[in-house]
Amino acid sequence: IVPKSAEDMRANPLLYRNNHIISVQMLFMLLKKIIVHGNYETMEQTDYQIEIEDYKTIIKLQLLVAEEISEKHKKEMDIDHFLYSTYHLNYQRNIANEFLRMYYMMEIVSRDINAFDADVQRQYRDYYKDFTDKYGFTPTEYSSLLFWQLEEYYSGINGLAYAPIWKSVEKSYGESEISGGANRVITTLSKLLVDYKQWAEESEDREWDFSEFFAAPFIKDTSGRFISLSDITLRNAFFEKMFWLIRDCYPVEDSRAMAFFGRLYEKYIQDITEDAANEEFFYIDEFVYTDGRVEKKSSDAYIRKGNDLLVVEAKGFSVLLNCMTKNENVEVNNDKLFVKPILQADKSLAIVMDEKPEFAGVETAYIVSVTMDNINAVPNYYNAIHKEIMDKKRSDKVKYFFNFSIEEYEMLMALMERQIDIFILLKEYYENDKLKPFSTYLHDRYTDIGMTTFMEKCFKEASDTMKEILFGVD
Repeated sequence: IVPKSAEDMRANPLLYRNNHIISVQMLFMLLKKIIVHGNYETMEQTDYQIEIEDYKTIIKLQLLVAEEISEKHKKEMDIDHFLYSTYHLNYQRNIANEFLRMYYMMEIVSRDINAFDADVQRQYRDYYKDFTDKYGFTPTEYSSLLFWQLEEYYSGINGLAYAPIWKSVEKSYGESEISGGANRVITTLSKLLVDYKQWAEESEDREWDFSEFFAAPFIKDTSGRFISLSDITLRNAFFEKMFWLIRDCYPVEDSRAMAFFGRLYEKYIQDITEDAANEEFFYIDEFVYTDGRVEKKSSDAYIRKGNDLLVVEAKGFSVLLNCMTKNENVEVNNDKLFVKPILQADKSLAIVMDEKPEFAGVETAYIVSVTMDNINAVPNYYNAIHKEIMDKKRSDKVKYFFNFSIEEYEMLMALMERQIDIFILLKEYYENDKLKPFSTYLHDRYTDIGMTTFMEKCFKEASDTMKEILFGVD
């Protein structure tokens, strides 16, 4: 954002006098310090007015926190962890995509056991019913009622507030039939400030540990009022948090509880891929093959154009929490999301390449591991990952390999549906000297990527259902 001229300065809204650039990380760290050292008696006060000096004080306190971290980094700093955590914390999730994706997985696909093959049926869990029984609202009601809380972040009114911002369910949702469900949703996602304290004390020196803010994105008081912590923590609640809410429906010792979630995730990726395929990009579905005497399933989906083959390996995994919060298990995390899925797909491809007629004549294979979150563009992580894959891969056809988040993959499919050559795009990205997140790379090249036709249809259905839940309009 450094301006190159006076004209650049005047044109950049981030540099306007009445705008301020605030670090989410520093604000979260400041909030942790307030939770640890603050005066809890003031929490019940509501008859106060916020002055401009209060905002100045917050900015000064945030700068003090930043200075403290800077001094710490002068002694010791892990650049890789800093880059990784910065990407992960500040990435702006596409709420529309998250909403339609979970709607499709939970409302449309998960409720019919007969929609799955026999092997998947053995893993079946009725997430929809179990979720509804535990929390008192359906997964779609949860997402719909939560959407209401996004208004303050996307209404276009981003000015400073000079009045208390505590809200109540009654004021937010009115005296209506949905207020009971809304209260249950907010209660499920909220904590009293004092309930964050033990965690805040234990993690005060961990500058990237905001785990409890994501686990409970609303602060509540003893009168039932609440505050949303940030748009980042609220966005997380639409997909990532939903995973953990489903997981909590089952005993901790039930190690297979989320196996079927992985199948739902694979099904979504298969369906969006098949629907985006066209006469230029040929879709090949998952199939069964024999490895020795053992029957196995192939990668989840394939796209072929000419001599190029895209191999899609879907894994319903997310970033290991300790990797970001404590800088632990980095290699385990990289293996889980990137290395192992790529080598799994590579091994399968090496076995079936000469046996599958659809693969005849393929010269170059591109493998993409599609995970809920991904290993972002940290050079040293990527160097180690790429070296391990190159040393262990078996197929000489595999030349390019990637780990994309589900949102990045959705963007890739949207471009493919528009008949943009995704193989040229992937090759250029892979060989680019400047490593950057794939989403950033795409946005730099295409201003309006949008959704696939499949996604648009699903989003419309999800939106119509949301309107019916909130307003009784179908």
